Amino acid sequence: MPSYNHTIIMGDFNTCLLKQDTRCSFFKSVSESCGLSILPLNATHHFPNSTPSLLDLILVSSPNLVLNHGQYPADAFSCHDLIFLSFEIRAPKVNPKLLLQRNFCGMNIENLKADALNIDWTLLTGSGCIDEKVSILNENIIKLYDKHAPVRAIKIKHLPAPWLTEEIKLVLSKKATAKTRHNRRPTPSNWEKYVLIRNHCNKVCRDAQRRHIHDSVQNGDPAKIWKFLKSLGVGKPQNNSIPSDLNVDSLNSHFVSSSHIDKTCKDNTLKLFSSLPTPDYSQFVFTQFTDCDVKKSIVSITSKAVGSDSVSRNMILPILDIVLPIITHILNFSISNGSFPKIWKEALVTPIPKKSNPSSFSDFRPISILSFLSKVLERLVHNQLSIFLNKNDLLNPFQSGFRPGYSTVTTLVKITDDIRFAMDEGKVTMLTLLDFSNAFNAVDFDILLGILYSLNISPKVIEWFRNYLFGRSQCLEVWQLDFAGFGS
Repeated sequence: MPSYNHTIIMGDFNTCLLKQDTRCSFFKSVSESCGLSILPLNATHHFPNSTPSLLDLILVSSPNLVLNHGQYPADAFSCHDLIFLSFEIRAPKVNPKLLLQRNFCGMNIENLKADALNIDWTLLTGSGCIDEKVSILNENIIKLYDKHAPVRAIKIKHLPAPWLTEEIKLVLSKKATAKTRHNRRPTPSNWEKYVLIRNHCNKVCRDAQRRHIHDSVQNGDPAKIWKFLKSLGVGKPQNNSIPSDLNVDSLNSHFVSSSHIDKTCKDNTLKLFSSLPTPDYSQFVFTQFTDCDVKKSIVSITSKAVGSDSVSRNMILPILDIVLPIITHILNFSISNGSFPKIWKEALVTPIPKKSNPSSFSDFRPISILSFLSKVLERLVHNQLSIFLNKNDLLNPFQSGFRPGYSTVTTLVKITDDIRFAMDEGKVTMLTLLDFSNAFNAVDFDILLGILYSLNISPKVIEWFRNYLFGRSQCLEVWQLDFAGFGS
């Protein structure tokens, strides 16, 4: 795939190109060695009682794509002229990509709900096994959507067009109709009508595209702007290809590897936790989820990724009011019996290269996809436990991660304030920063459960967390790079 990187640099370089001195020659030599061309301009700096100089420059890597450039005087507020550049950027042609997706748009919602209402859940509610309950739920939902929204192969040929509204689609349809009429009867009248609607259609599309681009870049957030530009195909294309000689099994083993704590140290730590006195606040126990709680959790999760159970958010929402009591029943059965469904512990992992030519396993980043309903249960449990921890003031006051109202910004503000206070006191500040590689995999589950026990978490809840943490599995899906979105 050809590269679509284009470099544009504009600004005051404090090097006058009107002077034929050593500094000017060195700057031109460096620019040339970097593959940059300096666009011609007149003197851009006009300081009173001084010789005009050319300090404000425009450097580009592709001068053939420059449509227009120049300068405007800004005498009212600056000695520097305002420089401008109009650059032609064409989005790269997208290679066709085959996706396997369910045809949600083509299904009849009323018929779907009617069939969902006729599902018999007696076998599910009467089962005493969490895995059997989830299996019955998955089988019924998948069977329902295989009938109303079957999986189909879709070839994506174009980039998404978020600016394409229903009104514009109507104009495009009129344009196609006019063109067909002219092809069948090529009369001057039909040609005139086609040209008229064609020109109107082109204008409407251009205006919509410009409005969309303006609205997408006007917030000034660089991260969002670059994300938007990449969606247009601008910038270096992301390389998600996996080397053909990659040992997938070894890469998977690398992802699940973790550091082990010394046994003596671990045993002493667990003994310490078990010897701590029982806290004087009430013991934490799970409370049953209501339909309202479950529905709120389902709606709040926006991810459309599909886990190993092949049930996605898009398959739950259309029939949510119908299957909500069943889902609530399963989730409450899980916390009541201290069991977590086995299939919800299975992760589909996509390895994403961190750089263009990965040469080692550490050059890949694992993207783990879990079942949608497992995230729903995790969020509900997280909400209950967070309320307990905050109510009893059990979190470290300096912890900023994974807490509402805290972030990296609050951490930086605290550190900056401490350093400034120390400077006012005439003290020296020493800052030690630790970066833990693969930090989450370094967490020892037994010690984590020991911490929960020391916080007066009920044995039944700890048993649920034990079942939740242990017995997990994962597999790599390199084919997901080409067939992403299956069942979504």
